Amino acid sequence: MTSESPIPDPYEIVLGDLRAKREQIDQAIRAIEAIRSGAPAPAVGAERPSPEETSAIGPGAFLGMSIADATRKLLASQKRQMTNPEILAALKGGGLILNSADPLNTIGAVITRRFKEVGDIVRVGRGVWGLKEWYPNRNFRPARAENGDKGESPSMNGTNAPERPSALNPDAQKA
Repeated sequence: MTSESPIPDPYEIVLGDLRAKREQIDQAIRAIEAIRSGAPAPAVGAERPSPEETSAIGPGAFLGMSIADATRKLLASQKRQMTNPEILAALKGGGLILNSADPLNTIGAVITRRFKEVGDIVRVGRGVWGLKEWYPNRNFRPARAENGDKGESPSMNGTNAPERPSALNPDAQKA
């Protein structure tokens, strides 16, 4: 028996080093793109979707859909959180037509409205979205005011009149 270890292939060693450097460069590019778009930078070591995952959405997947419905479909198919720039790129790639001057801002506004009104798409971070079904025990609604808020403004009583006299209404001070 010989105790010789097999000699590693030098090309495999070089290729491994290059692949590691490529991943570092890709992470740096994603971080800079996120900073430019106003989204949070991806965490160091964050998983990147495989080409198979990103190609799951075909060129006509979102034709005729609303931004909110297309985003829901996208998130469900990708099965991961996505940032506004990622969502925009995927929706454009899926055939959704956006005519606004700032489509990234439009995407953010529409998804925020969907979050507040419907709640099936949830904000998990600044400019980062997921589906509510992924977080069964998490509450995404802001806490209600501690003063027993029932939908009324704290400065209004039941008759929609100010509780105190106003400096702008001198007649109210005489009463």
